[in-house]
Amino acid sequence: MEKNLKLNAIWNTLGITVNSFNSLFFLIIINRVNGVEIAGIFSFAFSIACLLFIVGIYAGRTYQVSDINENLNNYEYLVHKYITCTMMFLIAIVFIIVQKYSLEKNVIIILLCLYKLFEAMSETFYGFLQKNDELYIVGKSLFFKSLVGIIIFFVIDFLTKNIIVSCVALNINSFLFVFLYDIKKSKKYLNKFQKIRWNKIFGLFKKGFSVFAFSFLAVYIVNVPKYVIDILLDNRFQTIFSIIVMPGTVMSLCGQYIMAPLLTNVVECYNQKKYKEFKNIIFKILGILVVLGIIVELGAATVGIPILGIVYAIDLNAYVLDLIIIIFGAILYAIAGVFSTALITMRRNGMQLIIYLIDAIFSVIISYLFISTFGIHGATIGYTSTMVLHVILYTIYFLYEYSKLVKSED
Repeated sequence: MEKNLKLNAIWNTLGITVNSFNSLFFLIIINRVNGVEIAGIFSFAFSIACLLFIVGIYAGRTYQVSDINENLNNYEYLVHKYITCTMMFLIAIVFIIVQKYSLEKNVIIILLCLYKLFEAMSETFYGFLQKNDELYIVGKSLFFKSLVGIIIFFVIDFLTKNIIVSCVALNINSFLFVFLYDIKKSKKYLNKFQKIRWNKIFGLFKKGFSVFAFSFLAVYIVNVPKYVIDILLDNRFQTIFSIIVMPGTVMSLCGQYIMAPLLTNVVECYNQKKYKEFKNIIFKILGILVVLGIIVELGAATVGIPILGIVYAIDLNAYVLDLIIIIFGAILYAIAGVFSTALITMRRNGMQLIIYLIDAIFSVIISYLFISTFGIHGATIGYTSTMVLHVILYTIYFLYEYSKLVKSED
């Protein structure tokens, strides 16, 4: 069991990390091989695919793994995934029909949605494995699928200079991993004699809606500036914004890494009603984030733009202030993420959904106003303004709920 615990931790961390950064490598490759215009199209298409991916996974693997009473059997979870992935793909088709993009852009969007669809399908098989203490197999799948995908994408794109052919190759890689590895490793947990209860399958849509809506809006508010840029600006500005926002994404991921090892302590303190210790751990994590954020900001101000310029082969000297502002926004988002985890531990989820709804509406309005006035610099302001509102709302709500906990003990 302890061997599996170590294997699970190591491989899962490796898999999640490589999978989280594959879009960064794709953007570097495309920008250098295909140019800034195509990179902008790819970046926008990838953001749409990531948003629709939330439709594909719907309630998510966490809901599946935490179903210890087995309200749904494994076949029912699989059928539910077939339905959500079909919905995901149909929404993508409707989206490109409504938007009336060029044929090339439409094809790229569909191919990347298909790429994320395979990823969504894998999540159900990953759930079977994780529930049976084989998370290390999941980590291996994510790691090698992502690594091989990046290599194949680079080789095909370098040889053909054709982004569509490269995306097709990426999909073939994902397809083969799903059917030759993910299904092969997890099919022992599928019992073909299990009964499919349609009322349970459709009931999951209702039970998992809050998780879905929460996750969908979390991805949406981060990407709103990209969606507005697509409406108001050229593709090359999409590339520029995607490049300068990438370090911010890394900052947000760091918040998750800092939180993960302390999460057990947070849950234990709350369950044991050690509320002061609970708060102290939360603020300790926030302190680490702030210190790390200051270091990252100093790095961004001094060497950030030159490094990004070298990596992506593009002149970014006009965007030093934008990078600093975006990283500040990302720090705020990471801080709000810590409060969110604390509130989830406290079983306070309903108001979080309302916070995200407020953020989403605000983000669309503020991003459209600023981008239409200040161009790409407006995207930076819109992104960070949203994160300022986001962290203010989360801070107020966390302190309110915490004060209620303390009063209940008096």
